Amino acid sequence: MLFSGANSLMGLESGNFDGHAHVFSSSLPMIEKRRYTPDSDALLDDYAQLLRAAELDGALLVQPSFLGTDNRYLINNLNRGNAMSNLNFKGVAVLDTSMSDGTLSQMNDAGIVGIRFNLLGKKPGNLSVDWKRLLQSIAPYNWHVELHIEGVNLAPALNQLLEHCDKVVVDHYGLPDEKYPLDCSGLSAICAAPKHKVFVKLSAPYRVFTNCPSNQAATLCESVIPVLANHIDSSNLLWGSDWPWTQHERKHTYSDTLSWMNRAETLYCK
Repeated sequence: MLFSGANSLMGLESGNFDGHAHVFSSSLPMIEKRRYTPDSDALLDDYAQLLRAAELDGALLVQPSFLGTDNRYLINNLNRGNAMSNLNFKGVAVLDTSMSDGTLSQMNDAGIVGIRFNLLGKKPGNLSVDWKRLLQSIAPYNWHVELHIEGVNLAPALNQLLEHCDKVVVDHYGLPDEKYPLDCSGLSAICAAPKHKVFVKLSAPYRVFTNCPSNQAATLCESVIPVLANHIDSSNLLWGSDWPWTQHERKHTYSDTLSWMNRAETLYCK
């Protein structure tokens, strides 16, 4: 796989990995203020079958926003997944500022390699003292910080995190503006950032171009790839399936997401 950023984020030298996926049960307790409530499960065993069918070596599992900071299900599935034959899983947790050093150490031992800031629909403010302290606390583990935010709001959040983090991962192409993706301030901020510190997930094009079929959205997102590739090494770009495609569950298949990756790699190599 050309876009091998998942390997670096997972601390692995080789292998082909899905850089963005979720597992959950619809029966789990969910946070009160949530954008989405799943009506079906996304179970690890089902996902592992997809990975094996695609001849992938594992995945980076991301805590879903509707489960909040209760990462127990994610960690349990990391333990289960890493006991499976020929598959390797790492996780991205959602935290609050109350996490103790002991809890962070336990999460690191369980396979957590990053934390996620989900700022979708929010105007980013200044990092508080507590958040800066948390970022200092995770630094010894070499965890990355994943940023999920619309492109029009991305620049101030990204620039603040870069002051405190060695690795910032931007979700879903940076969610550039749907009408003018190449003129989006978020894309400009990504391109202006230190190239060794920023990773971008080539994932979920239907979350960028929301008013067209998924395959068409993937084609439209291809215009962003050369811009990113001119400023970020291919080893800092990574493909993700975004399985199970919450709010978009029936619009495409896992094979479709693999075909988008293959097209993206072809485009990069031109």
